[in-house]
Amino acid sequence: MKNIVVSSFFMIFVASCASNGDVSHWHGESLGTLIEEYGTPQTFLKLEDGNKVIEYDGATALHKAANYCSLTFMIDRQNKILGASRQGNGTNCSNF
Repeated sequence: MKNIVVSSFFMIFVASCASNGDVSHWHGESLGTLIEEYGTPQTFLKLEDGNKVIEYDGATALHKAANYCSLTFMIDRQNKILGASRQGNGTNCSNF
């Protein structure tokens, strides 16, 4: 059952990333390169299959004023980026 949930999450994540051209250039890059660019992620989740989901949160105190941005990355067991998703609408998105 857990494998079905993880697989479903992965499929939804990849599908949502496919249409996001803003961060699609990260596909195939290494986790090390991503960390060099953005630093340590705010959220790190290791999945049962060995893949990882990491997130960078560019929110500020102005988050209530809709000034936020977050980047989410799916990383495989070899530390290569499988997909990326960007959400937000504030000036912080220009930093990503």
